[in-house]
Parts: sequence; structure tokens; C-alpha cells
Amino acid sequence: MTVRRALTSTAITACLAATAALPATASASGLYGGLGGVYTNFDDASNDTYYGTRLYGGYDFFGIPAVMRLGLEGGYTRTGKFEDNGGTDRYNNADVGLQGTITTLPLINFHGRAGYEWGDSDGAVFAIGGSMAVFPLTRVRAEYQERNDFQAGMLSIEVRLP
Repeated sequence: MTVRRALTSTAITACLAATAALPATASASGLYGGLGGVYTNFDDASNDTYYGTRLYGGYDFFGIPAVMRLGLEGGYTRTGKFEDNGGTDRYNNADVGLQGTITTLPLINFHGRAGYEWGDSDGAVFAIGGSMAVFPLTRVRAEYQERNDFQAGMLSIEVRLP
């Protein structure tokens, strides 16, 4: 338990330090938001794995065009159902974190995110994934999330404002 707390504290400290280190005049890359489905897998082998939903949004506060972006992202995740003491239950969690995105090709981006979640499960959130442009302002995004009590795979549609 103390290792998990140390990782959470380190992730939050790194997010805040990176945010504070960036100049206030950096060019912003814009707002974005998305809606997706998540496939949750709980740490307890006796629990079931089901589908849930995720709503998220973010703001890129620093960017180098066609190379990289750095921003904050927050979201709400409602997991799939799982067995809990003879009944079924779901987790409802909010999260916020620092996200870095690298553009490798004109249509493809890769990203990583570190943050904190709270709600039915509190703790660190780490994610890695990528997205591909399908329309001028719309992307399909896939992501693997390592959360406090479960892992999740997400597939979503993301819209970015210019």
C-alpha cells in the first residue's frame, strides 16, 4: 500500500512540476473532448469483465506544431458490472492528469498520460495509446489504462477545436 501511495504522490508531483516549468506564453493547441467505450478488467480474478463508458476532455496548453503537445485531461469513467459480495456493482470515477502527445505521422499520434482518479476507487492512473485522424477535426483514439483497482482498454471518438 505504501508503494502505491508513493507512486501516486510521485505522479502528482511530476504533473505539477511539469506544468509549472512551462512558460505561460507557450502556444496553446486547443480544446478537445471525446466519448468512448471501455472494456474493464478487475484485479480480482473472481470478478467479471464488462463494458463501460468514458467521457473526457482536455486542453493542450503547450505545443510545437506537427511534433508534440502537452496538456491536461480530465474525464469520467463508469466501468462495466462486476460481482461484489453476491451482487453486481460498477465503479464511477473522475480523473485528471497530464498528457503528452507525439505526432509521428500527419495522421497518427501517440500519447501517454499520468494522473489521479477519485470516486469509488482512489489512486494513480497511467495510460498509453494513440489516435488516427478520420476527418479534419475528428480522431479515433485507442488507449490502455492502468488504474488503481482495474485495467481498461478504451476506444473513442475525439473532436478537437481548431
